[in-house]
Amino acid sequence: MTQTFAEVLILTVSALGVGVLMFVTGVIQPVMNAMDETAFKRFLPALYHHAIRSVFAVSVSLVTFVAMIPYFIFYGFDHWWFIAGLIVFTISSVVSKILNLPIYRKVPELPDEDTAGLREQRRKLTTANFVRAALGFVSVALMTIQLAGA
Repeated sequence: MTQTFAEVLILTVSALGVGVLMFVTGVIQPVMNAMDETAFKRFLPALYHHAIRSVFAVSVSLVTFVAMIPYFIFYGFDHWWFIAGLIVFTISSVVSKILNLPIYRKVPELPDEDTAGLREQRRKLTTANFVRAALGFVSVALMTIQLAGA
């Protein structure tokens, strides 16, 4: 397997993940924003529950991490744009955990009557999802720059 082929495979999987994030940010999040707070409180845990059990969603997020290890072993760190994309991908994943997981945990704990609290968590989720999608897009763009120059 050539380095370019390995990069194309990693980029493809990463791009699929970013596509899912952009769908969540551009389609699912506006639907959640249009819900009343009680409906949002019921919907978000169900969304999270199904997302963490989705073979596709979990695979797309894990494959890039797993693929980085043999990539670095076999090809080193010579392709700076691609490495930068992998670093931003890793940062995006860490930021995602820091920003999103507390929201997923907090929403079910809030009382139905706490509309202000639920509204605030929904606002935070909107921002967090946008940040995740933007970082993911930057990651894919950096990897693509490397391949465009190859």
